[in-house]
Amino acid sequence: MTPDPLENGTQQFDRLYSTLKLCGYNVRSVWLQVTSPINWPNRQKRNVDFINRITAKADGYGIVMGIYTNHYDWKEITGGAVSLQKAKLLWYWNVPNIGPHSEDPSNFDNFRSFGPWKWPVAKQFGQVEPVCEYIANRNIYIPSKVHIGSGIGKDVSPHIGFIGLE
Repeated sequence: MTPDPLENGTQQFDRLYSTLKLCGYNVRSVWLQVTSPINWPNRQKRNVDFINRITAKADGYGIVMGIYTNHYDWKEITGGAVSLQKAKLLWYWNVPNIGPHSEDPSNFDNFRSFGPWKWPVAKQFGQVEPVCEYIANRNIYIPSKVHIGSGIGKDVSPHIGFIGLE
């Protein structure tokens, strides 16, 4: 979810959730994009409150909220906030530049803890790369890093949100 920090965050999440449910998806987790500091107000405490309201709304639906960000963006947008109410998962990006010749290593060796996270569940290490005739971003993740909830059971609807969940 790429939020508009100038609009009501809980209403944005409600729209996302209700649209996905209307289309028949079972949503288990959502990633909130906290990037591009230029697009956020220069009010770090208010930005943290905005993020907390969205994550609390997701939690109310039983959805695990993850954050997609990096050390620099997190510091600029939130002041380096170390406590969030409900955001358990981190998907960080570390990409020096776009294209296949600018990839970061496809491992977690250069991760340094920041904010409330001691370890990530995913990393974006490449952006805007040709993959099988399509342009894509490249990511790695640890599928068993976090265990939340039980299995899917007999639900046959399409599912969204499994990275970081078992």
